[in-house]
Amino acid sequence: MLPEKKLFRPRRESMINRGVACSLAPTQPERAFAIAATIPDGWYRCQAMTAIARAAPEPLSEKAFAAARAAAAAGEDTYQQAAVLAGTLYSAIECRRPALATAIFHDILKMVPNIEPMGSRAAALSWLWTTVHRAGTPDMRQTVIDLTVAHCHPDRSWRAVRLYRQIVANLAWDRPDAAEKLIAAMPHGKARARVTRRRAEGEKSRN
Repeated sequence: MLPEKKLFRPRRESMINRGVACSLAPTQPERAFAIAATIPDGWYRCQAMTAIARAAPEPLSEKAFAAARAAAAAGEDTYQQAAVLAGTLYSAIECRRPALATAIFHDILKMVPNIEPMGSRAAALSWLWTTVHRAGTPDMRQTVIDLTVAHCHPDRSWRAVRLYRQIVANLAWDRPDAAEKLIAAMPHGKARARVTRRRAEGEKSRN
């Protein structure tokens, strides 16, 4: 039997200082960085540093990206470490830093297969898929699809079902052939039947 997953309880200081740092990032990035550095929980510190990296000029932006990656690595578990980096990946892509984006993407890929339980793995992949669907390259999107098929059985978690449904609905807008291919790759079962029915009903989602 797997050990019971410990409930993450963020410190109030983390939530408050994340909000303050994010609000200051566009106008007072140095001050925002100093505040973000005091955030005790890695998840919230990563999010604050990512906001600063997007808003700050160089060399502070590079410093904030590095701090965001270090903060993610300090997350409570592998799920947190991978999932929160999806937002940092999105910012690296939007800031046109392809080498950094590639490095962050591969960091996430290495972690995903080790996330337990599988529902948390599917949730992390959902964060990653949302990022690459909106801003990533076709190769990134295909890699996430392949990782989903390899490591998320759709009949073993409602989050996995949701992930497959999300990807299929996104693909249906402009790549219906890819949507059908993903459905065909799903094992026969309730999840595949559900996603197939939704697809037949014409479900699509741009987000």
